[in-house]
Amino acid sequence: MNYDNLGLRIDYVEYTVKKGDSLYTIAKKYNTTVSDLTDINMLTSNTIFPGQVLLIPKYSSYENDYYFENYVIQPGDTIELIATKQGVDPVLIGLYNDFATYKLVNGQTIKIPRSNSYVIKDTDTVDTLLARSTHSAEEIIRANASDWLKTGNRVNL
Repeated sequence: MNYDNLGLRIDYVEYTVKKGDSLYTIAKKYNTTVSDLTDINMLTSNTIFPGQVLLIPKYSSYENDYYFENYVIQPGDTIELIATKQGVDPVLIGLYNDFATYKLVNGQTIKIPRSNSYVIKDTDTVDTLLARSTHSAEEIIRANASDWLKTGNRVNL
């Protein structure tokens, strides 16, 4: 599923696989898809085993929660190494890149999700917020009309 076009915020819960479970039955139980389960858990096959902990995606609407930067795979890169270098949760990298159908290859480009949200500090000004964003002042103000420049509030940039 292409989440970046849906305006969805993805959180997840942990599920411990029980004897007799399959990705299909778990997906059906939690109103998701096998593809989503393999993506978020970075599975390379549909084989699961009792006691294995899976992440189950929970979706909630949160328009423009992420933007994406491209990252080119370097020799020796792993999802964990990329996540550490980029300061991103490896689960989010797996969720927004279909690692169930391909492996990391040198020179390959993947998407790195970046949060559009920011917590207002007491030293912030309109200018400091604009410097953090690629959007116009009008767009930012419209998206955050009720929360604008109140210390501690989370705004979307």
